[in-house]
Amino acid sequence: MDKKLLIEKIKGLTKIYYQAPIGERDVYAFEVIKELIDEYLEKNPEDTDARLRLAMLEFGPPWEDPEVISKYLNEIFKYDPNNIYATLTLACIQDTLRGEITDEVFEKLNNLVSENPEISSMIELAKAWYYKCKDNNKLYEKHLLSSISYCNKHVENYRALAYLYTQKGKKDKAKKFAKKALNNVKVVYTRGSITDVTDIKKFINEYLKGIHITKPNLESIYELLE
Repeated sequence: MDKKLLIEKIKGLTKIYYQAPIGERDVYAFEVIKELIDEYLEKNPEDTDARLRLAMLEFGPPWEDPEVISKYLNEIFKYDPNNIYATLTLACIQDTLRGEITDEVFEKLNNLVSENPEISSMIELAKAWYYKCKDNNKLYEKHLLSSISYCNKHVENYRALAYLYTQKGKKDKAKKFAKKALNNVKVVYTRGSITDVTDIKKFINEYLKGIHITKPNLESIYELLE
């Protein structure tokens, strides 16, 4: 099976899953997707996009297993130790599903280098998450501001700072960053709009850039303006 056909089948199975009523959705569609990707990787073991797709498949409900996701991403590191998207994904997975980024992953973040300001911004955001886990608000704030200095077109860095300043009682500053976050939103995302459950770009746009956002998260930013 070539890559184009693989993606077409993934999109077809994704459509079948999400068009069904919530209570009637059959995860068998996801199991078939996994089998298709595994089969493809047997012949294309160093296709990083395909391995990231496995991680994305495991990230969404009903599985959400950080250990399995880490296993998939570690396969990428065997042939590409400093892969940027695998490292950012692993950091985000640890922060989201485990509430803590390990020292090992933080070291990998420190080894990442990019001339792309958007990527540099996301690297700084991921470093900020590490310090948030350590309850180090000073360095958390420093890296969030650094993230913005690289790219002022994202949402997640502004949103995080708005929350931080709200906690510090700096309401005017919090509102300033919340407004900027809202101005940067590109898509209000719903699960019904998913066309490819394995798409790494969707993950990046939602969890690292934040420019695609769920309605509840959007409403939570508006609450910071009250």
